[in-house]
Amino acid sequence: MTVRRQAKLVALCLAVFVVVAFAVVATAKEKVTFWTSHSGKVDREALELIASKFTESQDKYEVEVTIVPGSETDVAKLMTAVAAGTGPDVYLVDRFTTAQRAVAGALTDLTPFIERAGWKPQDDFLEFAIEESTWAGKIYSLPFDTDTRGLYYRKADFREAGLDPDAPPATIEELDQVAAKLTKRITDRRFERFGLIPWLGQGWHYTWGWAFGGEFYDLAARRLTCNHPAIVESFAWQQKVADEYSIAAIQGFASAFGSEAQDPFIAGKISMIVDGDWKIAGLQRFGPDVEYGVANIPVKAGVGSTTWAGGWALAVPRGAKNPEGGFEFARFASGPVGQEIYTRDTSHLPTLKVLVDRSDLFADSYHDIFLQMLPFARSRPALPVGALLWDELTSARDYVINGDKAPQKALDDVVERVQAELEKHF
Repeated sequence: MTVRRQAKLVALCLAVFVVVAFAVVATAKEKVTFWTSHSGKVDREALELIASKFTESQDKYEVEVTIVPGSETDVAKLMTAVAAGTGPDVYLVDRFTTAQRAVAGALTDLTPFIERAGWKPQDDFLEFAIEESTWAGKIYSLPFDTDTRGLYYRKADFREAGLDPDAPPATIEELDQVAAKLTKRITDRRFERFGLIPWLGQGWHYTWGWAFGGEFYDLAARRLTCNHPAIVESFAWQQKVADEYSIAAIQGFASAFGSEAQDPFIAGKISMIVDGDWKIAGLQRFGPDVEYGVANIPVKAGVGSTTWAGGWALAVPRGAKNPEGGFEFARFASGPVGQEIYTRDTSHLPTLKVLVDRSDLFADSYHDIFLQMLPFARSRPALPVGALLWDELTSARDYVINGDKAPQKALDDVVERVQAELEKHF
């Protein structure tokens, strides 16, 4: 080959290389890093599918899903990573902590992105869900999924105790009577089965505080009202159960509880339990022969139907390298395509109004009951001390059932400690 022909060949190769390089640059997508603590196979695969669908839906961004173990992708770990330039562009946050994360400077205000898009999320999402995502009139996260809680009860146990299996208790008074009939003792302090342990499952402070007619926060006065007489009464009711059956005996009985097939409700150790819609999947898999019903949470006479809803949301951390891409993925994932995938694959409830009536998204009939609860569902106060309040209420409940504090004192202490922190943000 002559020198001239070699030169032409080299020039041609260089030209081809330049064209290919330009083509690669032109088609390369910006990476969007998405963090989630949802490591379970079903949830993880659903999130990966949503990320894949988003990547396919447009030409600008490509999402990389990263599983970060911890409680709602621990905020300290998140901020450390963001400061080091290794954090995510979008992450899944436990929605009720949005206000606290926003005030702490961990989240990007999404309002400017929303306004540029000409979008009104308030029109699309369930009211309680978008309220949890909002602080001081600004939206810091986009609601993703939700859930509601109801009373699960074993129908065979009802029949055995001479109770109507199609007439679950509707009031606290009825609940006490039914629970007593369902409880089976071996000796005075040894049990074969409990009718109900109020604080088991999703029997949290909010569950029973609202069921007794209490309110935890006065929005107009900006005051915590956790020591509301009705909430004090709900704690006293739980204390009465702990005293009547012996908290030591209850704890000893519960020490053998497990998960999956050893779940106390599936194993027949508990006849009634307050739990979320996610329990349906566990019953289908580990207790297919358990005949059960689901009803509204029993309430004090005169109190209307109540439940509470939690769930997750998508947020963009402050300092994210690609906040625009993070927002676009958050909008897609929390939109109709993303929520339909997640609802259908995981059986979590949607937060989009247009999907609430889509019973075809669920493979079972029980979800209809939980969907019917959404119109009267409550959400935890959207406060910059939301996570702190939760922890303090949980500790107060534990003090009460263990006999370490009286209900009034325990709840007065919560208000004193958390109100002081709350006032720092006004």
